[in-house]
Amino acid sequence: MWPAVGLASAVAFIAGGIIGGLIGAGRTDSSRTASAPTITVEAAAPQVDPTIPATPDPVCAEWGPISNLYGAKLAEWSKSDSTIPATSWSLEQKALNFGIVPVLQAQADELNRLADKAQDPFLARLMREQALYEKEFASRISNYEPSDQALWRAVADYAGAIRATCLTVQPR
Repeated sequence: MWPAVGLASAVAFIAGGIIGGLIGAGRTDSSRTASAPTITVEAAAPQVDPTIPATPDPVCAEWGPISNLYGAKLAEWSKSDSTIPATSWSLEQKALNFGIVPVLQAQADELNRLADKAQDPFLARLMREQALYEKEFASRISNYEPSDQALWRAVADYAGAIRATCLTVQPR
């Protein structure tokens, strides 16, 4: 399949070059320029071979305590009312929400560090995805709207998937 995609790409690029050359060759007025034609080649979606690992990924042993540490740091904040936009926060709510930003960013950095060490590519991807959503959520806190809570739900869902992945493979 990949050779076919490569061949199709090469043909498309050659055809585009010839057409672009013909368009440009017929012009004598240098103030007019022709834009190259846009050619789109669709690539096949990457194949995913999901499996349940037979042994625990060593990174899970490190992830557990880190996850618990950040969970404790987020405990008070997680009890706050997520339906209130930043424009209506009291001084206490502002302090709580702005104070959590570095914690969220640090947790995302830890997740990326752990993902780099993970042996299971699925687990590594879950960690990177959680970090991505967490950093995006942190970037929105200063202008928080209740609709931003969907990002936080994604963070929590990824955390749950990481937890399940780590616990599923632990020996009985």
